[in-house]
Amino acid sequence: MNSRPSCCSNPVSVIPAVCMLCGSHCGINVTFANGVPAKVEGRADHPLSPGYICPKGQAIAEIYNSKERLQVPLQKTTEGDWKQLSWAEAIGIWADRLQAIKKQYGAEAVAVHVGQAGVGKQFTSYVERFCHVFGTPNFSTSESHCHQSRVMASRMTCGFHPQPDFMSAGLIVLWGRNPRQSSPEAMQLIKQARLKGAKLMVIDPRAHGLARQADLHLQLRPGSDLALALGLLHVIIKEQLYDQDFVARWTKGFVELAAAVDKWSPEKAEQLTGVKADAVRQAARIYARSTPACITPGNAVELNIEGFQALRAITIIQAICGNLDIRGGAMATRHLPLTSLALKEKVPVLKKAVGQEEYPLFFKHSGQAQANLLAEAILSEHPYPIKAVVIAGSNPLLTWPNVGKIKEAFSKLELLVVIDNFMTETALKADMVLPAALFLAETEIWENSCFPGENRVGAAGKIVGNRACLTNWDLWKQLAEEMGYKEYFPWESEEKALDFRLKALGLSLSRLRQYPEGVVYDHWQEKKYEKQGFATPSGKVEIYSEELEAYGYSPLPAYDENEENQNSYPDEDYPLLLSSGARSMAFLHSRYRNIPSLRRLSPAPWLEINPSTAAAMGLNDGDQVFLESSQGRVAVRLKFTEELSGQVVYLLHGWREANVNILSDDRLLDPVTGFPACRAIRINIRKK
Repeated sequence: MNSRPSCCSNPVSVIPAVCMLCGSHCGINVTFANGVPAKVEGRADHPLSPGYICPKGQAIAEIYNSKERLQVPLQKTTEGDWKQLSWAEAIGIWADRLQAIKKQYGAEAVAVHVGQAGVGKQFTSYVERFCHVFGTPNFSTSESHCHQSRVMASRMTCGFHPQPDFMSAGLIVLWGRNPRQSSPEAMQLIKQARLKGAKLMVIDPRAHGLARQADLHLQLRPGSDLALALGLLHVIIKEQLYDQDFVARWTKGFVELAAAVDKWSPEKAEQLTGVKADAVRQAARIYARSTPACITPGNAVELNIEGFQALRAITIIQAICGNLDIRGGAMATRHLPLTSLALKEKVPVLKKAVGQEEYPLFFKHSGQAQANLLAEAILSEHPYPIKAVVIAGSNPLLTWPNVGKIKEAFSKLELLVVIDNFMTETALKADMVLPAALFLAETEIWENSCFPGENRVGAAGKIVGNRACLTNWDLWKQLAEEMGYKEYFPWESEEKALDFRLKALGLSLSRLRQYPEGVVYDHWQEKKYEKQGFATPSGKVEIYSEELEAYGYSPLPAYDENEENQNSYPDEDYPLLLSSGARSMAFLHSRYRNIPSLRRLSPAPWLEINPSTAAAMGLNDGDQVFLESSQGRVAVRLKFTEELSGQVVYLLHGWREANVNILSDDRLLDPVTGFPACRAIRINIRKK
């Protein structure tokens, strides 16, 4: 693979590359005209995505060439205008401000957050290393509200985070996940599996295209995933549909689970989920009798108050039916074992992180601050003052819960620095904005475990110049050197740093560049637990978790029926449930709505509602309405759809014109992980 922008000497040339906009890592061909990207197409010879490319990938050249893309560092003046800086000036000012705040308040007064743009990117590790050297415990990432709850739930239960083997499954269960919008590489595998005869079950509040094509669709009420999972467990155990040999040999706590779910009849599950009791029974029987089968839960499950326990219950369903670490089931694959850049042992942090006391298990498993508590910590100065925040590749004013509180908190800071490609809502509030390089101008490592039975790692080479932007590596290395931390960033180039990271695999960047399709670093072996047990304290699947019990949580998946804790059920003042947070193929959360070709695919925000629900409220298709919650109000137009049931409405997040997170509440968080409940918000609708 090309490692430098050799295209610039030719009027027209085509360079193979890997798209790093999201975690799918599709193969692309970038056509250059006079040294700049002019067109991007799918690469037919790439094993991850043979020829496929999503709308965002097609728009890469448009994103790169956008006149709105930030080019130079900016500092806000006392008059509220923007002053251009050189990179040397910007890094010098940034370093001085951080040192001054550390001297006056302590290193913990600085919080650093890396958003979704850092998922799967090496620069996140550079930022974390900087935080360790600086001495702040308050490093956080998008794992505060994405994916980490799933990882915790599965690892605490069975010792690994499962990878679904779609291609060999007899039944595929998509639980709160729509890969047509979020995972194109997974969707390709599911299509192939369906052609081979695999059945499909979809569990989703929305009757989207995949749900309508499924053999069975359970249209549950948003936020009721745990109640449904407990109902499924009731049927599987009551009718003895589970794998009795596996349960006897490899589980801990099955007897206690059976007693706990005895009361969760399908009729009770129906009351809380809206799914008919007969459909609950049918789903349980189909799943239990379809081995091998795989369940792949999406973000929708974890973004609820009961999300963590729901994910535990889903893992247990797979376990007791014998679908763990088998072909066609939930495979135990190895996470990319790069050499760590963490420095916690060498540079001990003296203070606890924000959220460490409130969510100790989240901190234990992630090693990160809980970002959803950051605004409250800034305003209350508990557990200590937070005076500076650095945001890299995130837009909290559109994507975090309770943006009203976030605005108030950020206005109280002495320093807010934002690193991004465009002037986002959060960047507009900053004291300093630093332009981020696009992935085409950086060297990265990609990995993919979507292939059944093998994990691959590859290099995504730098194929364009950086224009005026520093790479993320140069940005954090130069900041560290400016602050006197050069010894902790000893590598002379990012390529050398990546070679250090790859040592654990016995690989080098130069070798990876020889293999555009990547290098297989792990071959899956079935039922590894039979030789080494599960990676849990007991060596078994821990249905009953003593670790959870030791921290004061329920050791079994348990539903809190205290009405005050249930955000997922309507009440008299707010009779509807708003679901938000899902992906759109046109955008990546709040990003790229300023790109014309993508905006044409989804021109405006709409509140989607069932026609019968709207008619009962005297509302018509296209009406402009106020969407109200206990936190605030948003103006938006109605759009009728038959995909939603009567109580449920839907609004895509990430719109500045209709910011759904004005309505979300940062106090309604999962008790174990601190994840926000943005998939089931109580709301009302009033005509504008």
